[in-house]
Amino acid sequence: MKAIDFACRFLSRVQHDELSPAARLVLVAVAAGLEHKSDISQETGLSLSVCTTQLRLLSSFGELRCISPLAERYVLAPAGKERLRRLFDFHLPLHG
Repeated sequence: MKAIDFACRFLSRVQHDELSPAARLVLVAVAAGLEHKSDISQETGLSLSVCTTQLRLLSSFGELRCISPLAERYVLAPAGKERLRRLFDFHLPLHG
């Protein structure tokens, strides 16, 4: 698979995911290894308040797990890992 094919398929999957664009962006940022709210804000361009809202929302959905409330550090939870697995599995039907 060429890189452009991979990118197009991934973006198509992301586009059809039911999370809001901001939540999807935060989830992918955490999956990429960003744990701190400030790092996520800086890399995504989302404000700190939007990041806080999305991190807490994703945590309440079971997609993320807060590993340090004081430092506001998050990692993927099992549900978040499963969502990302589905986004990267191009052999499944788009809405399946």
